[in-house]
Amino acid sequence: KKIIPPPEVIRTRSNELVKTITVNTNDVILKIYDNGEIDGDTVSVFVNKKSVIDHQMLKTQPLKLEVLIDPKHPLQEVVMVGENLGQIPPNTALMVVTTSTQRYQLYLTADDQKNALVRFIYDPTAAKKKN
Repeated sequence: KKIIPPPEVIRTRSNELVKTITVNTNDVILKIYDNGEIDGDTVSVFVNKKSVIDHQMLKTQPLKLEVLIDPKHPLQEVVMVGENLGQIPPNTALMVVTTSTQRYQLYLTADDQKNALVRFIYDPTAAKKKN
């Protein structure tokens, strides 16, 4: 099996941890919006170093992403890469995370030095709590 190295943009920039979220379901929905003024921010999103959203502009309509967590691999990493800084640097986004029992709002910031990292840990025994 060929090992594909992580993309350069993940290896060469710091991946700043925004939040670690323990989820009790293996189906996580992410919606990513521009945070504040629509200023031309463009992002790419990687799940476990694989590209899932490539150079998409953030708008009032969200970029939607479903993350299915394999119970055998309970740790999932989602990295938002700022592909540009928009008209108002840095590149900022609002990520709304929804599971069957949980909802989070995270504010992500990325620029040409750092990416925004959100870590999900699947634990089916985790307490069902709203946040």
